[in-house]
Amino acid sequence: MFSLSNLGFGPDLQSQFELLSDSSLVPARVALEHGSRYLTFTPAGEAEAVLAGRFSFAAEDKPAVGDWVAIQPGQPARIVHLLQRRTCIVRQSAGRRTQAQVIAANVDKVFVVTSPGRDFNPRRVERYLVAVQGGGAEPIVVVNKADLVPDVDSLVAELGAVAPGVPVLAVSALHASGLEGLRVHLHAGCTVAVVGSSGVGKSTLINRLLGAEVLATGEVSEVDEKGQHTTTHRQLLPVPLEEGAQALLVDTPGLRELQLWAQASSLAGVFADIEALAVECRFRDCTHAHEPGCVVREAVARGELDEARLSSLHKLAREQAHQASRQDGLARQEQRRKEKQFGRIGREISRLHPKRRK
Repeated sequence: MFSLSNLGFGPDLQSQFELLSDSSLVPARVALEHGSRYLTFTPAGEAEAVLAGRFSFAAEDKPAVGDWVAIQPGQPARIVHLLQRRTCIVRQSAGRRTQAQVIAANVDKVFVVTSPGRDFNPRRVERYLVAVQGGGAEPIVVVNKADLVPDVDSLVAELGAVAPGVPVLAVSALHASGLEGLRVHLHAGCTVAVVGSSGVGKSTLINRLLGAEVLATGEVSEVDEKGQHTTTHRQLLPVPLEEGAQALLVDTPGLRELQLWAQASSLAGVFADIEALAVECRFRDCTHAHEPGCVVREAVARGELDEARLSSLHKLAREQAHQASRQDGLARQEQRRKEKQFGRIGREISRLHPKRRK
C-alpha cells in the first residue's frame, strides 16, 4: 500500500488531476516501464497498466519512470492521461534520430555518482550537472568507493571546483561509510534519482540506502575498471523511513554517453564561477574566445581559472546550440506533417460530404 503523500503527490498534481473531471480515474505513479507495459504505484498498491490508444500516436508524450498518470482501473489498467512534469532528466537518445529520452521524471534531487580511477572525470560531472539542473532538479555529487584512495579529500575538492554550490560527498557503499550524508536527503515524498557510469557502484549504494539486497551487483574488471550493466532498466524503488513514511529512489542504468538535450535553461548555473567573472568583460556578449578585454581569459592566463573548465563551457555551449538547431528542424518537420495530415482529413471530409463544399 502507498499513500499519495509518500509517493510525492502534492497540491499541484492534485489540481491537475481534478481538471480531468472523471471520478473513475485513479492517480498513479510509473514505477517501471517494460516495452508497452508499465508497473504503477497507486494508493491501493501496485497495478499493471498499458497505454490507452491515443498514446500510440504521440511517442514523445509517452510516460517515463517517475511520471504521474491517470489510470482507468482494470486488468490491466489503462493509462489515459499524463500529468505535467515538475522536473525531468532528459538526454538526446542514442543514435542519429533527434529524439528526447526521459531518464527520470518528477525527481527532486539527483545523486550524480562517480568513483576514483578511470571513471573520475570532472568534465563528465559537469555534463551531468547541466542535464540535472537544466531539468529543474537539485544535484548532489557522490564520490563512491572512497576506500580505494588514500586522499579522497583531494578528489572532493577537485569536483567542488567544477560544481559551485553543489554538495560533494565521499562515501563507501561497500563498507557503508559516509551514507548518513546521503540519507539526510531522503524524506517522506522525496524522489531521488541515482545516475552515473557503469561500475561506479550505484546498485550497491542503492541497496545500502534501501537496507536490503534488492538490486543485483557486479564486479568491476581489474583490467579496464569497467563495470557490467547490472541495471538494465529504470525503476522507482520505495525507501522505508521512520513511522511508516517513504522516500523514493530511481535506479538508472549506467550511461555510456550523455548527449545533452537543448533546454530553455542556460549553462550559467553549472558555470557560475565563469559567469561571475564575465560580468566584468568589456563586451556584454563576450564569448570568452577571442574578444579583447575578456576578464575570463585573463583569469585563465593568471592561473586563477582552469583552462580545461573554460574549454568545457565552450564545448557544451556548442553542443547545446547544435542540438537546439536539430530540435528546431524536427519541430518544423512535425508542423509540416500535421499540416499535411489536416489537409488529407479535410479532403476526405469534402469527398464524403460534397454538399459541404463552398
